[in-house]
Amino acid sequence: MAPKPAKRVTIKAPIKPTVPTTTSSIPLPFEPAPDALIPFLSTLSKSTVYITHIDSSPWWLKRRIFSIPVLLNISILGLLLWRASTQIPFYLLLLASIVNGNPNNTTIFYKKGAWSTVIWLVVKRAIVFLFDWLLVSVVAPWPWSFFLESTDSGGNPMRWRWFVGFRDEEVYVRASRGWGKQELVGETASKKGEESPFFKTRVLPALDKTRLREKTGYLLMDKDWDLDFAAMVRATGLVDRKEVALDALRKSVFVFVGDEEEGKWCVWDCWKLDEGSESLAREKIILFKDKLTAMGKENLFFKWVELVQYESSTPGGFTEERQIETAQKAKVMFEEQGVDFESFVREVGGLGGLPGMDQDDVNRPPQKKK
Repeated sequence: MAPKPAKRVTIKAPIKPTVPTTTSSIPLPFEPAPDALIPFLSTLSKSTVYITHIDSSPWWLKRRIFSIPVLLNISILGLLLWRASTQIPFYLLLLASIVNGNPNNTTIFYKKGAWSTVIWLVVKRAIVFLFDWLLVSVVAPWPWSFFLESTDSGGNPMRWRWFVGFRDEEVYVRASRGWGKQELVGETASKKGEESPFFKTRVLPALDKTRLREKTGYLLMDKDWDLDFAAMVRATGLVDRKEVALDALRKSVFVFVGDEEEGKWCVWDCWKLDEGSESLAREKIILFKDKLTAMGKENLFFKWVELVQYESSTPGGFTEERQIETAQKAKVMFEEQGVDFESFVREVGGLGGLPGMDQDDVNRPPQKKK
């Protein structure tokens, strides 16, 4: 009688219990994101850190800046197509010579020619191969990512502009590049949240008020942050359909805390830190306007606003030198209307605190550029 086969025993690995993310386990300065943002946050990657902000630069400035990469990528694409039209026949002849053994213009007869000539032809052809390889591997991805990159890979700028157009108020979504949730709030991070070195060296610099004021959102891409064009299209659509409020996407940082099943999206509404300075600026603007109105010079207020908006939106940023130059232009403009600009500025408490105007010394001459 044959022995019965031994009963197979299966040992199951212990299941790691999932710990739900609680408010106490969320590192500062983050807090649970409101449910109103779930339609937007549910479309984002849980392994990435995101920054959203509203760019209020004039639409015409955004169009002018965006036209530069459009023209550049069209030029690159034209160069690649021209190069392909001239080199594809060459490579077809070369392939026919190698595979079929049919001699043609690309065939090198090393037995009949001098060695110096053969070596020179080989070196020249190697340079051509290297140049074409660099075009395909390095240059060709630029127009591809600009015009055709898929939504799964973050979308592309042309699709974003096609659906969004150019607006005075645009939603921008930046995604962390080369790092993410694990480095900022993950289990492997020794310090989390505001104590993390990634928070101090990558998050905070990306939120700098001066940087956001001097650059449009399209120019904020760098080695640490990339624009998620697909997320920007989705966010704009949600705002247009009134599913998400535009103010809810003001300058904020989003990160998913915890594991994918029990974790939750968290937000740091860093725009609240700017509220105090913005309130003071609004009060000073009202004082500025009311005083000119009382003098019967309300039109001068609007001319001053137009001057500051124009100077602050020009390429190169609203630097200290440009602020001083703007104050000098305003001084001339006020005096042409019979208003002593220096006395007026002293009466309203100086120019400091007004949007884009951090310089109070209107008498300081503009520095000459070296």
